[in-house]
Amino acid sequence: MYHRPAQKFLAALLQQMEQRGELASHAEFYARLGAHFSDVYQLFYRLYGGRDDVSERLSQLVRMLVRAHTERPDELKQIDRTRVADPQWYLSSSLVSTMLYVDRFSGTLAGFEKRIDYLKELGINLVHLMPLLECPEGKNDGGYAVCNYRKVDEAYGSMGDLQRVISSLHKKGMLLQLDLVLNHTSDQHEWAQAARAGDAHFQDYYYLFDDRSVPDEYERSLPEVFPESAPGNFTFIEKLGKWAMTVFHEYQWDLNYTNPHVFLEMLDILLFLANRGVDVLRLDAVPYLWKRIGSVSQNEPEAHLILQLFNSCAKVVAPGVAFMAEAVVQPAEIVRYFGEGDYAGRECEMAYHVSLMVLLWDCIATGDTRLFMHAMRAMPEIPREATWFTYIRCHDDIGLGYADKDILSVGFDPFLHRRFMVEYFTGEYPGSPARGATFMYNPRTQDARISGTAASLLGLERAVELQDESAISAAIDSLIMLYAVVTSIGGIPIIYYGDEVGMTNDYTFLTDPVLHDDNRWMHRPRIDWERMKRRSKEGSVEQRVFSRMQRLIGARKATPEFGAANPMHLVDAENSHILSFLRHDESQRTFVTANVTDLPQYIDRSVLGRAGLPEDAVDLITGKPPVWRAGKILFEPYQCYWLSTRRIN
Repeated sequence: MYHRPAQKFLAALLQQMEQRGELASHAEFYARLGAHFSDVYQLFYRLYGGRDDVSERLSQLVRMLVRAHTERPDELKQIDRTRVADPQWYLSSSLVSTMLYVDRFSGTLAGFEKRIDYLKELGINLVHLMPLLECPEGKNDGGYAVCNYRKVDEAYGSMGDLQRVISSLHKKGMLLQLDLVLNHTSDQHEWAQAARAGDAHFQDYYYLFDDRSVPDEYERSLPEVFPESAPGNFTFIEKLGKWAMTVFHEYQWDLNYTNPHVFLEMLDILLFLANRGVDVLRLDAVPYLWKRIGSVSQNEPEAHLILQLFNSCAKVVAPGVAFMAEAVVQPAEIVRYFGEGDYAGRECEMAYHVSLMVLLWDCIATGDTRLFMHAMRAMPEIPREATWFTYIRCHDDIGLGYADKDILSVGFDPFLHRRFMVEYFTGEYPGSPARGATFMYNPRTQDARISGTAASLLGLERAVELQDESAISAAIDSLIMLYAVVTSIGGIPIIYYGDEVGMTNDYTFLTDPVLHDDNRWMHRPRIDWERMKRRSKEGSVEQRVFSRMQRLIGARKATPEFGAANPMHLVDAENSHILSFLRHDESQRTFVTANVTDLPQYIDRSVLGRAGLPEDAVDLITGKPPVWRAGKILFEPYQCYWLSTRRIN
């Protein structure tokens, strides 16, 4: 949209820069700058227009964009051109992701480069390497307390090693996702160290207060992220004699985005990482970016303005890079991080489908799909230019954040239902096969979250210990069923590392003095590569899981209607133990149906007809027709069908 003041400002600045010899001839770049600058100008003024130095800071921003473009390698500019020509490249059904910790997966980045072919063998083509930028030794929140955004932690290697990994991935047709921790830095970051030494300029990079009066005002409405291990939201910094806002941990100081210097510093870092070759940036803890007294200081309007401004700037320099919002909030709030109104699809292109994850675990615990179907029907639509990351497990705990009204709608008491979920997945509920652990119990609210690998939560750990073949098969079937749903429902599926071989809880964290008090490390396993060879041993648990996961991923990639641009319609299977939905494009339709129980189930032939499929439809996962009994389709325990008229090889 043309904005006269913005274009006047840009024209004058570019003329000045040209006279100083600061410009080179890059037609594509200046075309993008002209196209996006009205947004940049207006967003910047909405955030910082009340400051006397707003013009100076905006000029600094433009110079930063010019410099970053000049420094962007030619091979990345070619990737940009390809993706500009196909702006919805990230919506394809061909994308399948994984996320992993480099040190626990392969030791170092050099070691990881040797394991890329293993991921390619599985079918992965988008790899999220968990935080690997420089952090202090000891307590660092698993890498989310960064002290140097421009340096890879030496425990993993170097920035040169990272760029070699990215180059290797790109040559194999694979992409890299990396974290950018936006909300806070380590208290050992050079900005925090300068602030601690008394530098007023850098003290304004953080929320620092001389006494408890303002912190106490914030605390009246701020929730606690880690009520057990890090209660409260402020930490007294003895050397400074000030209170620092530390919403996550005492060693993570929250950044003050009311200061444009902070925005510009983080933009410069974002563009630096983009210019290393990162394809997707996972923007961490984005709901917390703007603080406001009297609110929970999450999902504030300014947080969205900041992300929209980051996105507009990135599209000028590195249009081939996509943003993923790490926003673990209610569905109505999550979808706002895709952008609204004029910015629909232009804030973050991707976000975690947190609701899908917890609803699937609800199906496992209850054997009932009513809450799943109700809550998914109530999910707000997202922009056509955006997509979800769909998953059953990630590095974090399982939070039971579904809405009370959804739980009530199916006749459950919200408090008791959440309590049941925790008891079920920690194995406390009678008959539960799960081996999980309670995470961050809050005695005031009695809220709690759940830790554990998918396989252990589904009973595989217990079954193997008991050498119960029937229970082992059921656990594997339930794991594959859950992944059959997340790989078909729409979005980019995440195959969390270790799940592809049915890895169970890793309890070695208990002997580590740094990690022992954070049980999330039980589902962040260290990979034993000798054991991983068992994926080729016929009949082993690893082989049974890996081979089925391979087939699932291959079938997904061969099913274009699973692409995120195509609609998903929930279908009533007339059986509360079966979840079902239809995926279709202009020429093909696939009906996904899954039994979430450990008992056989049936659906009537009329359900297939309502999905618009004939009775000779074939399951795309196995290549075989479903089993019919007396005019009904039979589902074995935890069986999932992808029914289609398409034939596969």
